[in-house]
Amino acid sequence: MGLLYSHYEANPITNNNFKINAVSGTLQKTFRKSYYVRFEKGSAMEHFYFRENKPSRIVSKDYNRFEGYNEPFNDYYYKLEEIIVLQVMLCADNQYLVEAIDKKDYDEMFDNLESKGE
Repeated sequence: MGLLYSHYEANPITNNNFKINAVSGTLQKTFRKSYYVRFEKGSAMEHFYFRENKPSRIVSKDYNRFEGYNEPFNDYYYKLEEIIVLQVMLCADNQYLVEAIDKKDYDEMFDNLESKGE
């Protein structure tokens, strides 16, 4: 007859009903230098974070093309830093929650492990 948690009776006379199941989960921080960022689907951040060949985070942006601002997207030029995306969660209202780490920090961490093993 009304909304009660995840069950709603659409019409009690004909007994038509449907269930709404919500999935939730957790993101757990993977590395000490990793960080979380939230952004909207369709944004410039989505464009750069989820690129196949070279995922990157936006360091800064400007209308003009200065040295280091080489990536055009939606009337801006972007200065980027390469990253590694570790985890992604799609949240309500087409929002992403992403755990990422800068590639230089990731490489440095594993270079230190290799040098300790020698």
